[in-house]
Amino acid sequence: MTGTPPTTEIVIETHGPSEACALTGTVCELYRAVFSLPPFNGSAEEFANQRRYLPRLLHRPGFRLTTARSGPDFIGFGYGYLLPPDTAWWSHLADPVDEEFATETGTRTFAVIDYGVLPGSRNAGIGRRIHDELLGGSGAERATLTVQPAAVRTQAVYRRWGWRKVSRRTMDPPIPAPVFDVLVLERMPGPSGADPVR
Repeated sequence: MTGTPPTTEIVIETHGPSEACALTGTVCELYRAVFSLPPFNGSAEEFANQRRYLPRLLHRPGFRLTTARSGPDFIGFGYGYLLPPDTAWWSHLADPVDEEFATETGTRTFAVIDYGVLPGSRNAGIGRRIHDELLGGSGAERATLTVQPAAVRTQAVYRRWGWRKVSRRTMDPPIPAPVFDVLVLERMPGPSGADPVR
C-alpha cells in the first residue's frame, strides 16, 4: 500500500468497535506500511503481534478508530481507548509519576495505541486532523501515548502539538523496541478539530 497525494477531498471518519472490526485488515496493512520504514523498521514479529492485539482492543471501554481516506483509499489511521481505573499504564516507569497523576477514573485519560499516515500523504495536515478527531471526541480530560526515542521527527511533531514527555518505559519483551518514551497531552482538542479544550 503506497501513499496517496491529497489531490481529492480527504475524509476523516471515526468508527466504533463494530465498524472498526470490519476495518482491521485495512488498518493492519496501514500499520505495516507506516512502521516498516525508518526509523521504526518493524519486524514480521511486530506486525504479527499488532494483528493479534488489535481485535482484542475493540472491546476496551471507549475504543475509537479514526481513519483518513482519499477517495476509496485509506491513507491514515489512529486508535486507542480510555484507561480503566485498574490500568497498569503508569506502573513500572523509569521515572515514577505521583499517585494523583496516575489515578484513573475510566474517563480521565485516552491512550493512543497506534497512529500513522502513509508517507505519500504526509505534510498536508492529515495527521493533525486524525489526531484532533480521535482525541476531541473521546470525552477524556487528557491523552497519553508512547513513542520510540529514535523517532526524532515524530517526537518533534508531538511537541509542537502540545505533548510532553513524563517518563520512559522499558519493554519486556523488547517488541517493537526496547524502550519507549511516555508522553501526555493535557490540553485536548475540541470535538471535530474545534479549539482546544481549556
